[in-house]
Amino acid sequence: MTMIGNVVGSIGGLIMLICHIIVIVKMFQNGQTGLGILAIVLTFCCGIGFLFTLIYGWVKAGEWNIQPVMLVFTVGVILNIAGGVMAPPDIEAIKKALGQ
Repeated sequence: MTMIGNVVGSIGGLIMLICHIIVIVKMFQNGQTGLGILAIVLTFCCGIGFLFTLIYGWVKAGEWNIQPVMLVFTVGVILNIAGGVMAPPDIEAIKKALGQ
């Protein structure tokens, strides 16, 4: 079950990454340069850039005509979460690797 969870989570993560990039490109194309830069910074600094682009992308989906992209993005998020539930991280192994 762990292997399947890892595969499902990885596929979801890849889908999320591609859609995240598409939404950021749409931000720049529609004159939202500041928000595009914010999304990039939030992704690299905090890891919440994906959540920001998911929410903002749905807000602007009708205006920017990206409903199919946002549907695929949402499916990717669901797959990523399902993969994490199916194959949760081994906390004891992580602690041992960090030497605690």
